[in-house]
Amino acid sequence: MPQRFRPGVLVLLTLIAIVIAVLLARLAGVGTPETSGTPGTSGTSGTLGTTPATRPEASVVPSAATEATVEYVHDGDTLFLTDGRKVRMLGINTPEIGDNLECYGDEATSLLRQLLPKGTNVRVLPDVEPLDKYGRSLLFIYLDDSTNVNLEMLRQGAAEVEMYRPNLLFQAEIEAAEQAAIDSGVGMWGVC
Repeated sequence: MPQRFRPGVLVLLTLIAIVIAVLLARLAGVGTPETSGTPGTSGTSGTLGTTPATRPEASVVPSAATEATVEYVHDGDTLFLTDGRKVRMLGINTPEIGDNLECYGDEATSLLRQLLPKGTNVRVLPDVEPLDKYGRSLLFIYLDDSTNVNLEMLRQGAAEVEMYRPNLLFQAEIEAAEQAAIDSGVGMWGVC
């Protein structure tokens, strides 16, 4: 008669297997952090096994990006895809809308809806951790013309930088886009 495991043991064995797989991937160099000289940051960047020589540029659609279609934009940094994924855009945070309305929240939502109307075909790219603690997909969004929508929200002053380890891909470009918007007083930087 085959030996049976209790459900809790199976879950534990699965978690151990996942940890081993992650450790083996790290040893192989996939997702290995690299030093960043940006003050006030976590000090690491990189994703998908990239090195400084092979790291994609934020304004070029990386070959690892996959196709998706926009279903609905909820607010300035959250949207839904037709495949059922709820997406939280990487590297940015926009002002709140609704009952907790913050200055420029409605404008940020409106801008993202203009950039990503329902039915828009996009390419999406995760970083090291593909999901947040709420189960949302953490992604960079690209338009057909190679526009990185996350960066565009920063450039137009509709978002501010918000990055968490280990998801620090495009950190330098993201911080530069925010600083340029602040310096020129566009979007929320000129009215809030």
